[in-house]
Amino acid sequence: MLDFQRYQQAFTAHIRNPNVHKKPVGVVPARMAVYRKAVLNNIFESVSVCFPVCQAAIGKRAWRALLKDFVKNYPAQSPIFREIPQQFLAFLNTRTSQPAFFPALAHYEWVELVVSAQPTEPVKLSKKMNLLTEKPVLAPAHRLLEYDFAVQKIAKGKLPKTNEKTYLLVFRNAKFEVKFIEINPTTFQLLQLLEKNEMTGEQALISLAASIQHPNVDAVIAFGAEILNDLANQQAIIGSTL
Repeated sequence: MLDFQRYQQAFTAHIRNPNVHKKPVGVVPARMAVYRKAVLNNIFESVSVCFPVCQAAIGKRAWRALLKDFVKNYPAQSPIFREIPQQFLAFLNTRTSQPAFFPALAHYEWVELVVSAQPTEPVKLSKKMNLLTEKPVLAPAHRLLEYDFAVQKIAKGKLPKTNEKTYLLVFRNAKFEVKFIEINPTTFQLLQLLEKNEMTGEQALISLAASIQHPNVDAVIAFGAEILNDLANQQAIIGSTL
């Protein structure tokens, strides 16, 4: 290792954990303190703005201790500042001493950031939308989410005591607003079939009826058509293609 590399390693190790790693020789303590504070504060602000409910759920003191642990102990793989929240999410998945719901809640909050910035390509839609005879098109920026906890209900003082299987659709509408819709397991399964854009609405509903072993396919199609139209009215479905 070259001299400047050894210096960089010592410098960053001290910033991450000054109680264990001494500062590099020749660095003025006051200046080193500025770097330590700046790094921690920048990471604290970047992560906190993405996870406000997580912070409220465990309290400010525990939240700050958690972020210090992240800085000290997690070997983040990305040098890109805007990807720090994703690195923090990966860090949470390595921990065992935290509330069971916490990683799911963090993922739920992180997804909003992801969908808000998700790049998309223009989609050529049919002039007259027909969600049964054509292929429904979900909003290009979207995610289907499945959790063991009702993450959308979590708030300070309202922490889950039991598991509650939860399905959500998150999407970005034409106004670049990120929206969340709670859906049932059957609708979740339907949207999984449709997001590949390989089936017409009717084909997907027939496949769904077979999957759930429903005795009345026509009833599934009729009910499914209402669901598709409702999602279109909410801009979760933007149209259809041939």
